[in-house]
Amino acid sequence: MASAIHCVWTALLIARIEMTMIADLDQTTRVLQAMLPEGATITGVKPLTTGFSNETYLIEGADLILRLPPSAGAMLDGHDVIAQAAIYSELGHAPGAPPVPRIVLASEDVDALGVPFFVMERVAGESIHDLDLQPWFVDGSDAFRRNVAQRWVSAFGSLAKLRPLDVLGAPVSPEDDARMWRAFAASANSPALVAQYDRLLARPAPRSGVPAVVHGDTKLSNLMWQAGQVSAVLDWEMALNGEPLADLGYMLYGFASDYHGATTPQKQPGMPDRAQVIAWWEEASGRSAEGVFWHEIAQIGKITAIIAEGTAMWLTGRSQDPKLAYFAKNLDYYLGVMTTMLDGGDF
Repeated sequence: MASAIHCVWTALLIARIEMTMIADLDQTTRVLQAMLPEGATITGVKPLTTGFSNETYLIEGADLILRLPPSAGAMLDGHDVIAQAAIYSELGHAPGAPPVPRIVLASEDVDALGVPFFVMERVAGESIHDLDLQPWFVDGSDAFRRNVAQRWVSAFGSLAKLRPLDVLGAPVSPEDDARMWRAFAASANSPALVAQYDRLLARPAPRSGVPAVVHGDTKLSNLMWQAGQVSAVLDWEMALNGEPLADLGYMLYGFASDYHGATTPQKQPGMPDRAQVIAWWEEASGRSAEGVFWHEIAQIGKITAIIAEGTAMWLTGRSQDPKLAYFAKNLDYYLGVMTTMLDGGDF
């Protein structure tokens, strides 16, 4: 059941082309031809993903990626597109950082495309879909998938060794991050989730060490892969300087436990169990994962808060996007997972 319900989260963050911000793709093409050094090579602009998350377009000919604010309106107050470009730029020069796309242009000139935007290089490779797994991943050997999993865990675990990024501002404590999502749950009219956060926050969050870079959305699908290697780490919209155990907690939600099942990629033969994921993370981060249970609950709460907001948007008529019907249908499942974890941890 967990894999089917995971599509709710996927539907939000990887919304498809039903809602397109750019009304005139030909005009956008002409603007980019004039603005970019590669302009003479540009032949068109094609939408890749649009909706509640930031818009992504392929700039054909120049083989670049255009990113815009979401056409459906931002569900989250994450980093805007200009801040995301700054995150990519700083990571691109940070020793020990994972590979990220190179920023070609970041523009706050709303006269150009009507909104701020940035252009980045198109990285070679392909992400592993959350549900519709590609043949190269499914048909590979067990050893291949295990190697992919280790590289995935290590890519995010290594962030714990990075100094905080200037662009992300002052470190955010795990408790303050949880309070932010508690407030988000309250605004989404989910008193049950607010009460769950109160239970969690009654106990201080374990720390693994000094604050470091936290990605905030450590799904397997947020990595690009080329020949079994990580070619880029994408989607830093929820990044912050904070406690790295948060990233491990988010990742662990996809692996089966006594409280929830595994998501689709993690069900494939050769994928590791939770104990192995934790061991790999500790090796990559140089930190202890003791106390990660608190952070896993907090990250499930974050996902649930977003689902609660999507549910509220659907039920109040603020959005008619049919994907949000899945949010309303499955909210109680996520609330139930968080409740059983709080009960199991004697919170």
